[in-house]
Amino acid sequence: MKPSTIKPARWFWPWQDEQAEAWLSEMSKKGWHLQSVSLPCIYTFVSGDALAYTYRLDYMPDSEARKPEYKQIFRDAGWDYIGEMSNWRYWRKLPKPGEKAEIFTDNESKLRKYKRLLGYMVFFLVLLTYLGIMVWRGVGWSSTNDLTIVAGIYWVGAVLYAVIIPVYIVVVFQIWRRVKRLQQTQI
Repeated sequence: MKPSTIKPARWFWPWQDEQAEAWLSEMSKKGWHLQSVSLPCIYTFVSGDALAYTYRLDYMPDSEARKPEYKQIFRDAGWDYIGEMSNWRYWRKLPKPGEKAEIFTDNESKLRKYKRLLGYMVFFLVLLTYLGIMVWRGVGWSSTNDLTIVAGIYWVGAVLYAVIIPVYIVVVFQIWRRVKRLQQTQI
């Protein structure tokens, strides 16, 4: 007997939103429909009839997404709101035959989405870089009787930043490339 819900964990990088949308649509065609999404990338699916739902993701900061107009625009266009994860909003629609369901109908609106995402990622990259420099320099460490604890905290922080900052650099670069490609297709 087929279970009624499954909760697979699946990681997508911020620039892989189209791959995430395709995966969600394929799951729906197999009879698994997205019910919710949560950190750390846990997708909850419920079983049902195999349907060709189209899923779309929008990156929208909480302050804007909480405005009533935001969701209403999507609802008016026939989209169902599924949930959110880290400012990514998940939408679903069962398109009519021959209809290509899109939430962004032009490059300019897609460009705005990726520029919002790029802005947030650059902000966090700068913040992490600054904090990483502080960790590497040891700024803020107070003199303490137990230097072993301080040294341990320092090295854990240093290793974390040595991994996290390069990852953020790759993320920013990939999103920047997406923005450039969209800008070139507008010309």
